Parts: sequence; C-alpha cells; structure tokens
Amino acid sequence: MKNFLAKNIFFWVTIFAVAFSAQGVGAQTLSYDMGISSNDIFFSESTLIAGRPIRLYAAVRNHGTYDISGYASFYTGPQLIGSSQVVSIRASGYSDEVFVNWTVPEGSFNIRVDINRVNDENQVIADENPANDSALTGMFVPEKDKDGDGVIDGSDNCPEVSNSDQTDTDGDKIGNACDTDDDNDGLTDTKEQEIGTNPSDPDTDDDGILDGRDNCPKTANPNQADKDRDGAGDACDSVDNSAPSQPADSDGDGVPDSRDNCRNVSNASQTDTDNDGLGDVCDADDDNDGVSDAKETSGGTLPQNPDSDGDGVDDGKELEGGTDPNDLDTDNDGTNDKDDTAPLNQDEDGATPGTTESAIDNQLFGENDSADIFKNVFVDSTKLNWNTFVFKAKSNSASGNFNYVWDLGDEKTASGSEVQHTYNGAGTYLVILEISDGVGHSKKIATTVHVVFLSVQNPYLSWPLGFLLGATLLLGTRRWLRKKKELNEVSE
Repeated sequence: MKNFLAKNIFFWVTIFAVAFSAQGVGAQTLSYDMGISSNDIFFSESTLIAGRPIRLYAAVRNHGTYDISGYASFYTGPQLIGSSQVVSIRASGYSDEVFVNWTVPEGSFNIRVDINRVNDENQVIADENPANDSALTGMFVPEKDKDGDGVIDGSDNCPEVSNSDQTDTDGDKIGNACDTDDDNDGLTDTKEQEIGTNPSDPDTDDDGILDGRDNCPKTANPNQADKDRDGAGDACDSVDNSAPSQPADSDGDGVPDSRDNCRNVSNASQTDTDNDGLGDVCDADDDNDGVSDAKETSGGTLPQNPDSDGDGVDDGKELEGGTDPNDLDTDNDGTNDKDDTAPLNQDEDGATPGTTESAIDNQLFGENDSADIFKNVFVDSTKLNWNTFVFKAKSNSASGNFNYVWDLGDEKTASGSEVQHTYNGAGTYLVILEISDGVGHSKKIATTVHVVFLSVQNPYLSWPLGFLLGATLLLGTRRWLRKKKELNEVSE
C-alpha cells in the first residue's frame, strides 16, 4: 500500500513539474513538438461495461514545423495497458489516431497516455517540449452487464438472464426471460403451458376474465357459472360434482328422463327392438320395417320382426311388391304358421323337459316349454355398507347359459351374474340388468338403490361425530373432577 502511494505521489509531482516548466517555453515555435491532451483520449464504446473488450484511442498532434514520428503508451494507474503502432504526423497542427485493445476492468479507473518521439530507425529520441508528452483522464466508473446481453444492469429488466430484446409483455419492468408470469394474469407461464392457455395473453378466451381468475380459461364464460362449486366452470366442466338429486322421471318407470327412450310412457325394460332410440312402447314401428305395429297386428305379421316370414325381404317391401309377408314360420320349426298346429311354440311334441326332443324343438330354447326364457329372473341387492352394494341375478327356476351386463346408474358398468359396486356420493341410482342368451333374445330388469350420506357406516360422518363425542366426554369429565376437588377443599 505504501509503495502504491509513493508511486502515485511521484507521478503527480512529475506532472506538475512538467506543467510549470512548460510556462517557460512560452508560445515559441518549435521544430519537433509532438503532444497530447486529456481531451485527445477516447474509447471505441460510448458506454463502458466491465469485462467488455474495447479500443483505447489517442489523437497525437504535431505542434512543430517538421514532420514527426512517434507512438503512444497507455496506462491505467501505474499499470501499462500497451503501446500503439508508430505513426508519422505532418507538421503544423496535424494529428493522427493511435489505439490499443483493452478489456474494461470491474472497478473505477483512469487512463494516462505517454507519447514518445522516434527517429527513422524507430528509436526513441527527445522531444523539444516534454510538457505535453503525457495526458491523464478523469476517473471512469464502468457499468456492469452480468448476463452479457449488451444491456447494462441498471437498465436491464433481466440483469442475470440474457435478453437483448428486453421484451416485457405485461409492462411490469420484469422481462419475459425472467418473469414467471409474462402476461401478469395470475398464472405462471409453466402452468399456462401445462393447461394450454397463452402465456402472453392475460385473457386467452377473451371473455373479460383474466386467466388466473377464470374457472374456464380456454372457454368463454363471462358469467363464471359453477353449479357444483368445484372450481371448474359449467362451460368446461363435464362432471357435475354436486350432491346427487332425484333425477326427473316423467313416466315414473324408474328410468331417468335423461336415459329414458320413452319419457312419457312407462317402460322400465327400455326395450328398443330396432335400436332407433325409441322404446317399443312409444315406437309406432318397432321393427322399422316400414309397416306400423297396428297394421302388422291386424295383418298377422310380427311387429317386432322386420322379416316376418324369414325370406330375407322386409315386410314393408313385400307389401310394396305385392307379396304376402304372412308366409312365415313364427316358431322357426320348419312349418308355416298357417299349417302349424302350434305356430308360436316349438315344443309341439309336448315332451317333458329333460327328455329327448327334436332338433327343431331344441334349436333356440333347448327343452324350455316357454318362449319367455327370462320370466323367472329377478335382481337381488344387498347393502354391505353405506355406499357399497352387491347385485345378483337370481332365478326361481333353472336358467340357461345367459350373459349379464349391468348399468350401475353412475356411468359405470359391470358384467357377470353377481357384481359388487361402491358409489362415490349419496343419491338415488337406477340399476339396470340386461340379460341375453346369445342368440338374439334379451331382457332388461331395473332396480333402484339409495345411498344415504347420513349413515353411521359413513366414515366421513362417523369419524368427526365420534371425535366430537369423545372430546365432549373428556371435557365433561375434567370439569366434574375439578368441581369435586373444589367441593372437597371447601369441606376441609
């Protein structure tokens, strides 16, 4: 530290000595006088940024009457930065610029330039006026640019993240490159990318509600309706999480209107022979063969079979073509109805079930003596706890090899003659069993179950109540003991 102070004191004493000696030179004209002033020292950049490469320039002037050659040495404090190239300068006030390359330091600094006259062999020789052979600038304090993007930290809206364009979508003086919420809508850019909204648009769906407060940020819903209050607006919420209520059932058949194919006519089985969305009980043409059910009944054809006689042509087309759709074999036993002693019963031989019967008799129904093979099937339900049930398909008589498909009333399905199901919430649910034999015969059987929230089996209810009861008993016991102690103390 002492050596540093001594060097600087010596430097300034030398400068002042040279300056005073120059007063004796006066304004006389010299032959060889190469000089420089502090105003002749400048930089290649208008803004000095620490760590950035720049050039230091000096304008070296010839004040003498003869052409002169020389170079400049650049210093920061006592440390040499470098020496320039040798230049030749014309006489009588002309100048030339010299330079060195340099990297701006971190701290404050000044620049000193010393010039040296040289002869034709580039050897340093004395100048007639040494008073102007050195110049010193004032102190410079460089700016900082941590991220190296060309914008100084004091003006950089992301001083530690490179962003030369300084884009700031929401105008909050934090550049997008380091702003976690570019559009200032209350959702982070990461979250917006995750859900598919625009990180640069505060109102992606243009409904007047900022994305961060919009319960449907991608679907316009200025009223923000949220019936089930689950945070997702009705406009984009496909699931109603509100407590289940009794669904509308206009015809009282146990099937909600939303799934009833005959809303105003009771039909719990929901039979729809032609699968046209209308149940048979309200469909004027059950088999969709172009002939109304009433006309088929009066004409002797089958309302639920588009091809009553099984000849491959729908009844309606046969009537149009003038043929007889009544030439049929209803029980498919090989004998036309008009010649069949039992046109609706394949078991014409009257054989007892279990005995050997004809192949025709057994073709569809085996040895069953009734076409309604499902008439003895019913649904039995058992509650295991407040929201879990077991459903069983049962029969009062022997049944065939049937297929069972369950619609459990909460958009869930299951298969098998026995299923167990747990409901997620309280409410009334319509359960429909569809039973089929695999050869075109089916039947639907409906039942209703009630899931009651206010049940001692419900842990969401019983646990808080049990805790409350236990806390009440504990507090009551403590109060009783304290009261007893007080009475004992009084009696003593």
